[in-house]
Amino acid sequence: FEQLREFNAHMTRELERCGDIVSGLLAFSRESVLEFVNTDMNEILEAVITLTRHKLELCDIQLETSLCRSTPLIVFGDKNQLQQCFLNLIFNAIDAMPKGGKMVISSGTHIDTKKVWIEINDSGSGINDQNLEHIFDPFFTTKDVNKGTGLGLAIIYGYMHELGGTIEAGNRPEGGAV
Repeated sequence: FEQLREFNAHMTRELERCGDIVSGLLAFSRESVLEFVNTDMNEILEAVITLTRHKLELCDIQLETSLCRSTPLIVFGDKNQLQQCFLNLIFNAIDAMPKGGKMVISSGTHIDTKKVWIEINDSGSGINDQNLEHIFDPFFTTKDVNKGTGLGLAIIYGYMHELGGTIEAGNRPEGGAV
C-alpha cells in the first residue's frame, strides 16, 4: 500500500511538471489578449512580495525592499503579465540561493528620461559568463532536468520588448546576480 502511495505521489508530481511545461509553451507561443492600462509598478511589486514572502522565509532568504515612494511609478502594461514577470524573476533568484541568502528589490525612475526601473538583486552564485549572453534565449536553462523549461526569462524578455522596455542581467561585484 505504501508503494502505491509513493507511486501515486510521483505520478502527481510528473503530471504537474508536464502541465507546467505545456502552460509555458502555450504562453510562449500564443498571442494572448492583454489588457493594457496605466499600472503603478510599486503596487505590482507589493502584490508579488506578498505572494512570495512565505516562500522566501521558508528558504531562509532575507528580503529587503527599497521602493520609490515619492512618486507613482506608472507604466502602461498588463497587470497580470507584469506580475508574472516579477514572480518568475523572484523564483529564479530563490533558485539561485538554495542555502538561503539575501534578496533586494528596488524601484525608481531615471530623472533624465522619466523611465521606471526595477532591480532584483540576489546573493546567490551569480551567472556564469558563458551563460550570461544566452539566459534570455528560449529553452536555455542551467537548471537540472525536470526543474525548468528555459521559458521564464524568454517570456519576460518578449514582454518587456512588447512594452518598449528592456531587461538586463549581470553579476554583482560582491557576488550574486542582478
